[in-house]
Amino acid sequence: MFVLKGRIIDGTGNSVIEKGVVVVEKNKIKLVCKEYEYRTPEGVEVIEVEDGTIMPGFIDQHVHLGMGTVNSMLMYTMTPYEKTCQAVWDMEKLIEAGFTTVREPGGFAHQLKGPIQKGLVNGPRISASGKILTQTGGHVDVYKKFPIELNEVTLLGVIADGTDAVRQAARMQFREGADFIKTCTTGGVTSQGNTNTASQYSISEIKAMVEEAEMHGSYVAAHAQGTRGIKNALVAGVKSIEHGMFMDEECIELMVKNDAWLVPTFSIAHMYMENIDTLPEWVVPKIKASYEAHYKSFEMCHKAGIKIGYGSDFLGDPSICPYGKNSMEFERLVHAGMSPMEAIVAATKTGSEIIMRADEVGTLEEGKLADITIVTGNPLENINLLTDADNIKIVIIDGKIRKNTLNENKINSIVV
Repeated sequence: MFVLKGRIIDGTGNSVIEKGVVVVEKNKIKLVCKEYEYRTPEGVEVIEVEDGTIMPGFIDQHVHLGMGTVNSMLMYTMTPYEKTCQAVWDMEKLIEAGFTTVREPGGFAHQLKGPIQKGLVNGPRISASGKILTQTGGHVDVYKKFPIELNEVTLLGVIADGTDAVRQAARMQFREGADFIKTCTTGGVTSQGNTNTASQYSISEIKAMVEEAEMHGSYVAAHAQGTRGIKNALVAGVKSIEHGMFMDEECIELMVKNDAWLVPTFSIAHMYMENIDTLPEWVVPKIKASYEAHYKSFEMCHKAGIKIGYGSDFLGDPSICPYGKNSMEFERLVHAGMSPMEAIVAATKTGSEIIMRADEVGTLEEGKLADITIVTGNPLENINLLTDADNIKIVIIDGKIRKNTLNENKINSIVV
């Protein structure tokens, strides 16, 4: 057992305890209360957080581990072994930045769960979709100069056309350990041969994926940027819209009707604009055309009360989107119109719902797993405190200390 004392933001969005206590026993939170309500037993380790804030561990709900580049064609130059090493590096950086859980909508992170659980590598909790389902010529089909079968090398997507094929592809992802299904219902900013407003997959094909996911007690997330593709996804029963750049009022109505989530992923778009001279030529016009529309669509969703998650869409590219810097999404969400508290809830409570583990993580409440991040200062007064990994002083996952720069001599001995 050990006790954390200090300011508490519990992730629910309801309150802040300026002088509070979080009691951790084994791998769970035993108690969260005001300091005067708890008497610490003799011999129990106490960590005083004098100029900082105790928070739930952060959840980045849109990452792609081990890809190492924003240029999809260059993914062919990386072997699966190199990508695995890159993913291990990525996960260390994520923990250092306070992220105790990640959701990967497309990739091979589901294959990393076992090594993490065995203690072979250090990593956050993982929720993953396995490979992205894409139609021939779709967003994840990297095809120029390459035969179709080389798509397998990216470890990112699988091509499936027609309802029977997408059913089989969805079943295969669950067979391999996926938690949910990811598909593309539009092109994307990095697509080679189409616009990011072009629609992909018929409603009947998307419905087949949704039905398979629901039979597994899960859902479908859709890369959806263009208006028609967003609508098709929602009509078919997709639960999570990733990006959502070009929404209209009908999209908003469908989002509300379906109680769907939006994971906007502002950070990657922002970094594309900041590094536009280094991008492949097919990316530049699309990011320029969609950047402002992205924020307008978000404003509509926010005003309508749609649940909004936190996703950076980083790939670990060291020059544009390295992990550890994915925490800029906090600042981007506030820039887009959220309050600091709303942005924190997006990265904690809402994130736990999106990964379907709201009963275990996402908030600091009695009985939940002890996933905790401690940051210097008060992020409600300055959200930018969360965007610098140096400000993240302690990270606890499942009751175990994974990072500590607050009091190294004292707290490193606490491993439950």
